[in-house]
Amino acid sequence: MSRNPRTLHLATSVALLVLGLAALPGIARAAASASFPAAATSTPGTCKANDQCGKDEFCAKLFGRCGDSGKCEAKPADCIEHGGKVLIRPVCGCDGKDYDSVCVAAIAGASVDHEGSCKP
Repeated sequence: MSRNPRTLHLATSVALLVLGLAALPGIARAAASASFPAAATSTPGTCKANDQCGKDEFCAKLFGRCGDSGKCEAKPADCIEHGGKVLIRPVCGCDGKDYDSVCVAAIAGASVDHEGSCKP
């Protein structure tokens, strides 16, 4: 069954926004709550940086909210979709680096600042 790449990207973005919704197989595998507590330093489960998370986790933040608190989430194991395809939809990570997709950014431990290249 063929999927529309635009629909897949939207679903991937939504999945990352709610931090682990797992809307697309192989991308956001960790289940999580969509609500974020306000203070990262005083509330368990929140973070500001990756060093506050476990070995195979990253500080996942809402799309475009790089300066906000996030939640420690498991890094995806891979970005393979059904049928062995990899979704390519460039994004700019909160670390200022370009990634092929939201999933690839998550594997690298980066949340997403915006779609497209970091450089205009």
